[in-house]
Amino acid sequence: TPTCFFFFFRLCFLPAAAARAEGGALRRRAMSKLVIGLMSGTSADGVDACLVRLTGHGFGTKCETLGFVTHPLPASLRRDLFLLFGTQSEKGAGQSKGGGEGDDANDDADVAPGEDLVDVLCRSNVQVAQVFAEAARAVARQADVALSQVQLIGSHGQTVRHRPQDRPGSTLQIGDISVVAQLTGVTTIGDFRPADMAAGGQGAPLVPLSDALLFASPTKPRLLLNIGGISNITLLPPAQFLLDQS
Repeated sequence: TPTCFFFFFRLCFLPAAAARAEGGALRRRAMSKLVIGLMSGTSADGVDACLVRLTGHGFGTKCETLGFVTHPLPASLRRDLFLLFGTQSEKGAGQSKGGGEGDDANDDADVAPGEDLVDVLCRSNVQVAQVFAEAARAVARQADVALSQVQLIGSHGQTVRHRPQDRPGSTLQIGDISVVAQLTGVTTIGDFRPADMAAGGQGAPLVPLSDALLFASPTKPRLLLNIGGISNITLLPPAQFLLDQS
């Protein structure tokens, strides 16, 4: 999906946090690289994992999809995530406060005795990362590619709160990239939304860059509609204009 591709293309343009697996190396300008992108939305119905071969860099980047899987999240982890979203059940997932529309999370009524929401958040940060690592292994198996051949993983993490309208604006994604890196042996980058907000953006939408690389016409402007919890529209100028500005 375009959202998954964003993580691959972002490598060619903007800084992001990186967790290096021991012995790993990040080569930004390599002629060709194998990259895995990982994404989970506030529906929490699974982790999308995509393995691609990237060639080139910047607006000249070319992408070949080698594999795609949706890896399920365990039921117990989903329950914890909905607690963190501030929804009592999966029925409210589409309007969860984790997507950025609501107020603060609900109280600790559904948290296990002896725990509070910070305990749930801390535990889920690691458990989400473990599932993301499983998703990376699954898509590599599907594509018949050894993880040792993959140069990079881009992991969005699981958004549990997104508040760009506040002052200061804030966002929080869980799924520790250090855990993903250690479990896969692959250098892992993340913190895409916080990086965008630190640079003055709203942390969303994240897809215009991949829209431009995948769908820009050489000569005509285009409009692309991304339908999610909130719909986003990207206006693309002709590809030649993008190349002239890069």
